[in-house]
Amino acid sequence: MPHPQRTIKPSRANLIRGLQEEVGPEALKTLNPQTTPSQQPPSEAATPASRVDCYPCVTQKPTPAVFAGSTSIASLQVGLGNTIPRWKANTTVNFATLAQGYPKPELALLAASKLNEAANEWNSLDLGVRFEWVEKIEDAAFVLCFAEERSPGTLAEAFFPNDLDLNNLNVYPAAFRPGTVQYLKNIFLHELGHVLGLRHEFAPEREQSAKSVQVGPRNPTSVMGYEFPPQLQTSDIDSTKAFYKFPGQGLGVAQGQGWGSLRIVDFEANN
Repeated sequence: MPHPQRTIKPSRANLIRGLQEEVGPEALKTLNPQTTPSQQPPSEAATPASRVDCYPCVTQKPTPAVFAGSTSIASLQVGLGNTIPRWKANTTVNFATLAQGYPKPELALLAASKLNEAANEWNSLDLGVRFEWVEKIEDAAFVLCFAEERSPGTLAEAFFPNDLDLNNLNVYPAAFRPGTVQYLKNIFLHELGHVLGLRHEFAPEREQSAKSVQVGPRNPTSVMGYEFPPQLQTSDIDSTKAFYKFPGQGLGVAQGQGWGSLRIVDFEANN
């Protein structure tokens, strides 16, 4: 079913126009979710496995640059700065997938379909927030991009809920290496957890510069940990549902740090 026509606010229209002028319409060509095959390309499916010991993820900043530029390193743990970013109830977070920039066209198809599979797994939890793949970049809150390697071994990089006109979810060359490419869906499960507002499981110990609040019991095998491949655990499901159904405006105290309750900020996806 075609996505309904939307009225694009001026700032968003200007952003899209500026991107088209800067990189050209061809660079912004997207994949159609109705025609993209979901199967893994045979050449990638047959690659032998090699050991990946942990999940290298560098998501933390809530406002990444679009397409160019950089972002930096980012139980369930939630919160960033003095707030806890979250999407409003009954929000649909639309995403588009770029067709250009990948070493091989089939890798763009593979990444797009695996991101959609991960999105559908999160959707099955009925959080009150849904991900939806759309064809037009104008309809998207974020876009999946292939980017040059940011640091050795980095697989992907996402963002936290915010009110930007357009965000990007970057996937890096390391995600397509033998022993890793078959876990693209799992990689995107972790990154979409960040898009939902979830921090790394080990945030209190290793990311103390940014305040966090624990929701539910600690679980070192959480999808938001560094176990590879990341997989949704029962604790992830229960805690994420509790986080999104929590009706208050503050959540805390941030454990062990002496911080008070952090203020929840609910964003509406900018589609």
